Amino acid sequence: MQIFDRINSLLDADDCHAAIKDARALLLQFEQTSDALTHAIDEFLLDLMTLAFIVECYGRGFELLARTLARRRLAKIRLLSGGIGRAEMVPKSDG
Repeated sequence: MQIFDRINSLLDADDCHAAIKDARALLLQFEQTSDALTHAIDEFLLDLMTLAFIVECYGRGFELLARTLARRRLAKIRLLSGGIGRAEMVPKSDG
């Protein structure tokens, strides 16, 4: 499964807090080549946290707009990353 498909599926997850953790881990795989991409990732994670808050406080009936906004932010990340659908791995240091 492509990374964007996996993150998109997390938007419908029952456990929003686990979804945030998983999405953050997946997004950290991207080589952040620009400030715009870094900012878009931050916006997406903030929207995902807002979605978790809404679900926690108000239940599943009120999350549609937050979910839609998060999906739009994810589309922005896809565009800024070149739309390749997979992460360029950040080299890990040996130290």
